[in-house]
Amino acid sequence: MTEVKQEIATPDTSSKKTRRSQPGSKRFALAKQGLTGPRLGGLSLSINEELRRDLAVIKAQSRRAGNDDGYIVKFLSMCETHIVGPEGFAFQSKAKAFGGKSEDKKANELIEDHFAEWGKKGVCDVTGRYSWQDIQTLFIRTVAEDGEVLVRFVEGFPNKYGFALQLLDSAHLDINYNRELKDGLRIRMGVELDEWDRPVAYHILTHHPGDRAYFYGNTRYERIPASEMLLAFLPFRVGQCRGVPWAHAALLEMHHLQGYREAELTGARIAASKMLAYEPDSDVEPEDEDDEPDFVEEVEPGMAVVVPYGFTLKELNFNQSGSNFAAYMKEGKRGAASGMDVSYNTLGNDGEGISFSSLRQFVLEDRDGWKKKQRWMRQELCDVVKSKWLLMTLVSNAIPGLRFKELERLDKHRFQGRRWDWVDPLKDEKANTEAINNMTKSPLQIIRERGEDPETVINELIMFEEMVAEVRKKRTLATQQQGNKNGKEEE
Repeated sequence: MTEVKQEIATPDTSSKKTRRSQPGSKRFALAKQGLTGPRLGGLSLSINEELRRDLAVIKAQSRRAGNDDGYIVKFLSMCETHIVGPEGFAFQSKAKAFGGKSEDKKANELIEDHFAEWGKKGVCDVTGRYSWQDIQTLFIRTVAEDGEVLVRFVEGFPNKYGFALQLLDSAHLDINYNRELKDGLRIRMGVELDEWDRPVAYHILTHHPGDRAYFYGNTRYERIPASEMLLAFLPFRVGQCRGVPWAHAALLEMHHLQGYREAELTGARIAASKMLAYEPDSDVEPEDEDDEPDFVEEVEPGMAVVVPYGFTLKELNFNQSGSNFAAYMKEGKRGAASGMDVSYNTLGNDGEGISFSSLRQFVLEDRDGWKKKQRWMRQELCDVVKSKWLLMTLVSNAIPGLRFKELERLDKHRFQGRRWDWVDPLKDEKANTEAINNMTKSPLQIIRERGEDPETVINELIMFEEMVAEVRKKRTLATQQQGNKNGKEEE
């Protein structure tokens, strides 16, 4: 059960003295203010202390870039496309029959059908706005942009299956909420941890801190057990209890690139424009100061102007070479792409001067990276959601014929992430054929590499052969009947 408590939100000043006595206390380069680049030196802090100091700034910069920086928007879109894909993770039930030697095909069909029914828009989400595929896409985009996302498991929700999901902004976890509790428990940035650093509960702000309804000094927290909520993030350091935006190592580079690009484009626009200035004529005595000449401040294309008496019209020319613009931009985007762990050519939409073999090598490396993130998402979200859904489904008796006491044998499944086709699939088909002939690959392995379930493919092939046999049988029978008919007519 959840509990709501009201506390006065006070800034965490436990290490204020330490921060003042240590120059350059910001550990992430992106969080440094007024610096052109990172500095060396400083004490080694724990990952959670670094995040407590810098996470708010990093997330704010990541969200800004996700709104305004085209390359960061491209990266977030790549995460959606390559991790989730257009159809989301494919679900396959693997429930075992009694005895555990074979699969229970009937039970698997029922579970897959009902899971697909639950995943429809208006059923699986508490707001009724999202489908299961939408939740997967929002999940991965939010984690990529913010570094983390909250997923609440709402058991007993009023739908057929008694289960639904709620996505929450990680801003509901107050970074400055840190407490020492009894029995070895402690709260770090809103996450309650036990003596083993295992999350016990999450202390969630009942109002989003960015809403107008939120008032500083009158903060209300809701304690939600970890069994009812998931804080999903991809860890990159031991002991980490909050997530970091995936593009954090590239945001500073992209910020400089965006500023440089804006300066170059502004300079080029000014250089391309014809700018004029009125210059006083030294040979003409100035007129009465009260009579100001009628200056023309805006000139439209093809427009002629009359120069006021006593002034000369002078053209202003600003030279803008921009010869190094492309080289600087490409080098900067290469560094940023490395920080985001993607290939520069895909991120920058640049296929100039790259061979097919080089592109293939980059694509292979990228796909291995996407597969790692698919594995993390499958374990972090998909497996957990399916198991909790099945538990509540069996409790609700939503699937006729399946009982709660069979949960252990029924809770077997597999989520398959998307796979990719090659530009030249003929060569890959030939390579697969050679691999099968040389016994270096099995047909089952090749089917799995394509993201398909071998059993499903085999069943479909058998079904196809049965359909072909049935059509042939009907045609043969029709031919025989036509022949008998013709024979009778001849008689």
